[in-house]
Amino acid sequence: MSDGNKLSEVQKIIWNIMGILKKIIDEDGYRYFMLGGTLLGAIRHKGFIPWDDDIDIGMPRKDYERFIETISERLPSYLKLNTYWDETDHHYYFSRIVDTRHELKRTGSTVERNEEVWVDIFPLDGMPDNALSRRIHMMKLLYARARYHVSTFDKVNLKRPGRPLSERIVIWFVMHTGMGTRSDARKWLDKIDRLLKKYSIEDTNWVSNFMGQYKFKEMFPKPWYGEGKLYDFEDSQLIGPVEYDKVLTQQYGDYMTPPENKNAHAAEFVK
Repeated sequence: MSDGNKLSEVQKIIWNIMGILKKIIDEDGYRYFMLGGTLLGAIRHKGFIPWDDDIDIGMPRKDYERFIETISERLPSYLKLNTYWDETDHHYYFSRIVDTRHELKRTGSTVERNEEVWVDIFPLDGMPDNALSRRIHMMKLLYARARYHVSTFDKVNLKRPGRPLSERIVIWFVMHTGMGTRSDARKWLDKIDRLLKKYSIEDTNWVSNFMGQYKFKEMFPKPWYGEGKLYDFEDSQLIGPVEYDKVLTQQYGDYMTPPENKNAHAAEFVK
């Protein structure tokens, strides 16, 4: 139980969402893995990172597609699936299960906005085994992602810590030229979707969560994921990659030392 710390109000809401999803996932046999800060929380805190305000899980593409096709009919009325192609203001590529009764204020972008409390669901895709083909595919994805972020610049989290120099240059350029526009967002998300689906993790030796915060720092040899392993998380257990140390070291370096700048989402609980 997260270092013995009491869960925050928003963490209680998120954990309720995850409890419902876990029951459905287990019943229907979906494969999934904890990602990013959720995996880090399981290893370092046995639950939520104390200042975290979401849960991230990834599903191999086939499971992900089946999940988003069927999950809505299994959810209670106050939970809802958000995808980038629906009629909501959900502008992310990955999907979310949100609790419509509760909101967080996002304060890190140029325009503040409220978002319903969420659990993020990411698709896990393959990458080419050939090194040159992999590099070319990576460059195509990075270009498409950059164009997508420019098209949704008013919602980019400008306060996110640890952004690489290349991203900070792009952000500066967009801020000083006013070139950001929402008109092309769907086009670039569709482009990203086509690129990511090109390589299946069943047919390659790599697993990538490209649309996560860390881009290709979340690209790992498939054996690092393996069949998954249960790790303690709060009062339950969730599945993560078998080689958690290799995964977390690639993403965070010295992952057992908490950072000074802690709230990556720049979010405040509203209700």
